[in-house]
Amino acid sequence: MKTIETDAGLVSGTTIGEPGHAIEIYRGIPYAAPPVGALRWRPPQPAKPWSGTRVCTSFSPWPPQGYLIPPDRKQQEVQARAPRTMPFQSEDCLYLNVLAPARDPGVKLPVMVWLHGGGFAMGSGNEPLANFHRLPQHGVVLVTVNGRLGPLGLLAHPDLTAESPDHSSGNYLFLDLIAALQWVQRNIAAFGGDPDNVTIFGESGGGAKVISLMCSPLAKGLFHKAIAESGSPDGQPLADLEAMGERFFSRLGVTDSPGPLKAARSLPWERILETDRQLVEELQKVGRGGLWDVAIDGWFLPDVPLNTFRRGRQYPVPLLLLANRGELTTTAGSYLVPHYLEELRGLEKAGTPGRAIVFDKVPSTWLKEGCFSHHALELGYVFGDWENATGFWDSIFMIAGSAGARSRDPGLDETDRRVSELMMSLWTRFARTGDPSGATDDPWPVWETATDRYLYVNESSEVKTGFSKLAGSR
Repeated sequence: MKTIETDAGLVSGTTIGEPGHAIEIYRGIPYAAPPVGALRWRPPQPAKPWSGTRVCTSFSPWPPQGYLIPPDRKQQEVQARAPRTMPFQSEDCLYLNVLAPARDPGVKLPVMVWLHGGGFAMGSGNEPLANFHRLPQHGVVLVTVNGRLGPLGLLAHPDLTAESPDHSSGNYLFLDLIAALQWVQRNIAAFGGDPDNVTIFGESGGGAKVISLMCSPLAKGLFHKAIAESGSPDGQPLADLEAMGERFFSRLGVTDSPGPLKAARSLPWERILETDRQLVEELQKVGRGGLWDVAIDGWFLPDVPLNTFRRGRQYPVPLLLLANRGELTTTAGSYLVPHYLEELRGLEKAGTPGRAIVFDKVPSTWLKEGCFSHHALELGYVFGDWENATGFWDSIFMIAGSAGARSRDPGLDETDRRVSELMMSLWTRFARTGDPSGATDDPWPVWETATDRYLYVNESSEVKTGFSKLAGSR
């Protein structure tokens, strides 16, 4: 296995995939310093260089995360992703993984950076499905990213804002993602990727991350295309999140300390997450949502993301927006089409191509049992697991069961493989050229107010009209 030179040192990895189509994978490459001790609740700092070759054959720890978040649109996703035994977690979590196909020397491949789901509270870039070999076999370099989550990634507080030279707090999760994208710009060419052709993509909470980055001046120039699947952000004023941070510090018992920030930074992360769990439970009892959100801080995010799109001031890159057909009438998905329409109109105003896709494929057994195309169902197809090699179809059964499935075996067959190949072709063609046309019999048109067209995918694909009329329908 060859070694790769990064700006912090040499790395080596291993190979996965079928013979003749092997993929080189480098697991657990640090892109920033461990955000521990005095670096907790601070922007990410550069990774410390190392000597020799760092063996990157094992995944890093998952970011610390709890098991409980509010019963809002993120809840079903979290239940589906939560493994029966949570992998090892550590606050030292700022690592990424790179999957690269073999290539001719001198060829630069498009880069796809995956931002995992789980709301902003759970999940990992180390999930087996996202690190499967089939998507990069379509000729892209795939990067999967870990960042701080929940209170460790989003807590705001007046004292944190006061110590910041940018007069901001919270949003550490998003600053981590920016640091990872900066790492890609500096290093991905050594893995065969083109730093001038980077696509960010994510699902649910990951989709919300994608849209947030499109609205941040700090992310300008770090990516060139974007895909959001079943996710769009809301955002809260920094002052509101600071008030929640004061309540959080009070519950931690550090408010009356001589140095509240130092005291809070000295606590074990398990104590932070336990306090988060307690406050979430209290809010649930009175029907309120979660604690943390992306902060409208005037630095990372100047305005509510939808307002940015309404003015056509988002970062002008081509965007694909996906919704699963069956989720549009659920609490988790009813907001999608209205949000997507605001974003598509903003793209249209800016003269940037935007496309909408509605995914409606359900495996045969689940379909016969009455299951609809629910939240996150498309992921097995996007990453090419048509045989349950990664355990994805077992993990998603909790959602499928609430959507009508009764059998644990979804009944995957050749049709699922064909649809998966289609989805991977659409996504990677878009990453390569910005235009996914060519993967389908009919070109997938840019969305326009006048035509309202979108791509519908079931066992085959078809261009339809009336995307704006899909909200609240199945």
